[in-house]
Amino acid sequence: MELRPAGIGHKKDALDRLIRSTGACKHSPRGFKLASGKTSNLYFDLRLLSGDPEGVHTAAEIFYHHIKKMPRVRAVGGLESGSIPIATAISQLSYLENQKNPANPKLTSFFVRKAPKPHGTEKRIEGRIAPHVVVVDDVITSGTSAVSAIDAVREEGHECECLMSVIFRGNKSDYEEITKSAKLRYIFAMERFAGPGEIAA
Repeated sequence: MELRPAGIGHKKDALDRLIRSTGACKHSPRGFKLASGKTSNLYFDLRLLSGDPEGVHTAAEIFYHHIKKMPRVRAVGGLESGSIPIATAISQLSYLENQKNPANPKLTSFFVRKAPKPHGTEKRIEGRIAPHVVVVDDVITSGTSAVSAIDAVREEGHECECLMSVIFRGNKSDYEEITKSAKLRYIFAMERFAGPGEIAA
């Protein structure tokens, strides 16, 4: 389900502009080969957005606006590496908002390794996790990576209350499969950025 940030709709419009101006949304008539093996005229490189201070802050503002309404959630994170700057920005923003108003919850951040660390503590989850979390990602298509993070969180005895992404580029079938694991909320569907006649598979 697409997030409708009532009261901060201007932030969503700003994020749209930043995705375009940072080059995080790319178009090519030749097409881009995706991890799924499909080819698309539309490609999202949201590392360019999350590497931009205004970009990652604006995304964090929209996510935090919704997460703070989930009373049990006290941590945010996801699978390495796309989630890391977003989760860190949300956590930092939560601290600043809590300083302004203690009713705003402080959120810790964590990330899930793709494989357990082979030395030291051999942990798969790094950072500060809590019993109830939101898992975030930059772009979700089939959701395989994000769901693996959710599974890791639950294996450690925690609960994922929601999965959130900046862009959802999957189809109806992908959405239905993902929501078997967790509620899915996203800021934008890929169609918002597709030009006339573009294949946004």
